[in-house]
Formats: sequence, structure tokens, C-alpha cells
Amino acid sequence: MRVLIATVALAALATASFAAYPHAKHWVAQDLGLLVGGQVPPDRDRLEAWLAWRTRAFGARQVSLVVPGGAYSASFSDLGLSLDVAGTRERVLERAGRPTLIARIHRQLAPTPDLEDVPLVVRCDVEQARRELSRLEPAVKTDPVDARLDLARHARIDDVAGRELDVESSIFELTRSAPEDGFVLPVVTRPIPAHVTSAALEAVDVSRVLSSYETDFTHHAGPRAINIATAARYLNGAVIGAGEVFSFNQTVGPRTVPRGFTFAPVIVADELEPGVGGGVCQVASTLHAAAVFGGFDVVQRRSHSRPSGYTPLGLDATVIDGEMDLKLRNPYDSPVIIHAFLPTHTSLRVELLGRDAPGKVEHFFEVKDKHPFVRRVVIEPGFEPNQNKRHQKGSWGYDVLSTVRTTYPDGQRRYRFYTSTYSPVPEVYWVGAGSDVGLLPALPEGGVGVETEAPSGPSNAL
Repeated sequence: MRVLIATVALAALATASFAAYPHAKHWVAQDLGLLVGGQVPPDRDRLEAWLAWRTRAFGARQVSLVVPGGAYSASFSDLGLSLDVAGTRERVLERAGRPTLIARIHRQLAPTPDLEDVPLVVRCDVEQARRELSRLEPAVKTDPVDARLDLARHARIDDVAGRELDVESSIFELTRSAPEDGFVLPVVTRPIPAHVTSAALEAVDVSRVLSSYETDFTHHAGPRAINIATAARYLNGAVIGAGEVFSFNQTVGPRTVPRGFTFAPVIVADELEPGVGGGVCQVASTLHAAAVFGGFDVVQRRSHSRPSGYTPLGLDATVIDGEMDLKLRNPYDSPVIIHAFLPTHTSLRVELLGRDAPGKVEHFFEVKDKHPFVRRVVIEPGFEPNQNKRHQKGSWGYDVLSTVRTTYPDGQRRYRFYTSTYSPVPEVYWVGAGSDVGLLPALPEGGVGVETEAPSGPSNAL
């Protein structure tokens, strides 16, 4: 009975209110009785226009994308987030429903009305979000570090997993999180496993020598010796996993002064000039030779532009920081460890450890063709007329065919062939301006002409 009386009284109050205020009926009928994205919406008729008006402010909202070591600020528009007007309107009207007249009046008269806050519907342009998030990749990515064996200290250096940006998961977290201004989102990353793990090295027997090779630099020591020792230190202990492709440049790293390298002669445009890292090619050549005798697959290798004095033709390998690499593939089912060290002050030895040799491996080479060289005459400032000095000895160029023969314990043999090209090395003479090139010594064997910096006159004077 009391409930019935209260209901009747409330209805009477409502009727009296409508009589006193004719516009109240329209106001109550249109009120949504909820919040939309934290704000009070207008009536149903103006809801869609109001949401469209909010789209600009929505796109300007800021998100802090947290990356290791800092944060990156971006707007919702930058990340491809926009307000879905139609979707939000549909959600709001569904939540608002059609409450009874008594429910509307009670909601309006309650001292502290409890209003539901309907979240905005967000649309995401996935491609735009992917482009924007991909800009963070350099700040996020770290390369994995392979496990190594410190052969000098008999210690194992454990592997360290890398990290890279997980764009798709970051987009998912972005779209499912509350789209509020100033929202903080730690970007999602995924690990990059190391190629060689500590577990893979536990069973490696470093007393087993697959192959080795040794070169000498007695006549080319000085700064080259420093670079050879430095490169060998970076190379020593590196592990080439089963089936893995090994990169010399990636392992040894950039040849820079802060990393321990120094200036030494390098070949530039057929002539020797000072450059940081001169001598590193001898380390690459020694490793290449050891790999050939170890039965490795040579994925990338280029011979020197001229024959080297520390390996036979066909066994050398040139490397240029950031340009030319030596890449080798381990064809075996177990890891192989590189032991690079200086047994004496003027010699370098590279050993491949971890398994026995598959058989006897031999290397032979044959010169298929020879190419003559020229004499290059260069005016040297400070030289007197007809003063000269031989700056560089000339040498033949060669086209070489290498044969690698592997003889297995059962007597079977396998052959591998590859070519090397060595360009002719010009003989270089430094002379004073006005010199008569006819007074220079006769061309040596293999020399077939003279190149000069300036056209010769009738008297062969420069």
C-alpha cells in the first residue's frame, strides 16, 4: 500500500510539473541520463553533431609511447586513431534505451545521480599506426649476443637475447586501452634469440682441431701488427653454429681508432695509402684459408686486387669495412669455434675447433691467364727535373682457378672449384716537373706501356 501511495504521489508531482512547465516534458523525454567519454551529451537529436564536433579534439589527444631509455609523444591522429561517430552514437543509444517516465523523474530528482560513462568507440587505421610505431624501431631494437668461449681464460661467455619492436601487439594494446589524453603506453617488444646459446657450447670439445692456417707478417709489421692483433682479438672465441653463416665484418666490427685500430697501408686505386685498419685483410685471409681446409662453404669472398705475400694465390680474401665481407657457412651439425691468436710477434694463426677433420683437404691453384702492367709516372711536388723514385713495383695480373680436393677415410674424393682474379699492379714512378721520361730505367718484364699525368711533348718532357 505504501509503495502504491508513493508511486501515485510521484506521478502526481510529475503531472503538476508538466502543467507548470510545458517544456519539461520535452526535456525529460530527450535526456540520455549518462555520460559519453566523460562528458555530458546533448539530447538525442543533437548527439551525432556533438560527437562529430568532438573528433578534432579527440585526434589532438596525446599518447606517451614508452621505449627503453625514454618516451615518445604522438597524437591520436599520428597513430591512426579517430573517433567512430556512428559507432559511438549507436552504443550510446543502446545504453540509454527507453527508460520509463518514473525512472527519468527519479534520476533527475536524485540528490547524487549515478551516471554511467559510455566509452567512445575508437577506429584505428592499422597501416598508419604501423608506420608511426615503426619509427620507434631504432630506439627499441638490440641485437642478440652469441655465446662465446674465452679460450685464453677457459671461460664461457653466456649469450644475451636481443629485442625488437612487436608492432602488431603494440597496436592491439593501443586500441584496447582507454583512449584518454596523456595516456602512457609501454610499447610491446619480443625477444630475439641468439644464434649460439650457452647450452650449445656445453658439449664442444675445444681439443679437437678441424683445421688451421698460419701466416707471417715479419716484413710488414709496425702499425699493421697492431691491426692484425686487434682484429684477431675480436675474432677469437667466436662461434659458428651448425649450419650458420658467419660474417667477418659483423664479428670484427668497424675498424676505428676508438676500437683499437690504427693507420697502416691499405690499397686505394691500385696504390698503397695510409688508412685505418690496414692489415685486417691478412686476418680475413688466414681465416679463409683455415675455412677452406676445414671444408667450410664459402658464401662470399673476393680475392685481393693484387697477389698477397702471405698466402698462395686463391687462399686470400679481401674485406672492406661496410662494403666487402667474408662470409662462411658451417656445414656441420655442431658448432665450430674460431681460435685466432699470435703465436709469435710476427705471425698469426687461426684454428677451427670443436670437431675432427672429415678427411684430408688439399688446395691447388692454376694460373689460367696473365695480364701485363703499365708504368705510371706521377709528378711529385718538391722533386727536381729528372729526379725520380720508384714508388711502387709493378706486377702481373692473374686469372686463377683453385681446386679443393677432400679425400675421405673410405677413399672417396670430393672436388670444389672457384676462381680468383688479380689485377695488374702498375709500376709507379715519382718524378719532378719537366722530367724526361725517356731517362727512366727500361720497363721490367710484364710492363707494356707508360701512363703520365700530362701529355708528353716532343722531348718526352713532363
